[in-house]
Amino acid sequence: MNLLKVPISDVQPWDKNPRGIKTKDYERLKKQILKLGIYKPLLAYRENGGYVVLGGNMRIRALKELGMTEVDISVVEAKTEAKKIEYALSDNDRAGFYEEQALAELVYPHIEDIDLGEFKVDLGEPVDLRGVVEKFSPVGEDEQSRLDQLAEKVKVKCPECGAEFIP
Repeated sequence: MNLLKVPISDVQPWDKNPRGIKTKDYERLKKQILKLGIYKPLLAYRENGGYVVLGGNMRIRALKELGMTEVDISVVEAKTEAKKIEYALSDNDRAGFYEEQALAELVYPHIEDIDLGEFKVDLGEPVDLRGVVEKFSPVGEDEQSRLDQLAEKVKVKCPECGAEFIP
């Protein structure tokens, strides 16, 4: 890892970034940057004399809109598409979550000093990436035929109405 301060014009968002952001959340992100400053470097790899962001694509967009001229980046070696994806996934990985009571006890004494509407917190469990990929991956004709045959074998007929369904 190599930490650098570079001209923001040398840094581009990753064109394959699968993450999105809602307008209201993007505006909230910009407000947070203006209030708290830049305290976390972007994660990027070198390409064609510049840098491509793998982690922090929403932030680079916001920083450019806010008129920033320099940005801190953490440069990683990502020579394959698989390695780029691994870095991007790792940077946005949901390894932890807030414990509701502990969070409330931490924040409550400062409730007058913190605009609670400016923050969203993660209280849930992370979703396994394998399940998402399997859910949305393209299925070939042979695989679809096998799935259709399997579905026929497990169909159940409703004793009341006679409708068939797959449990």
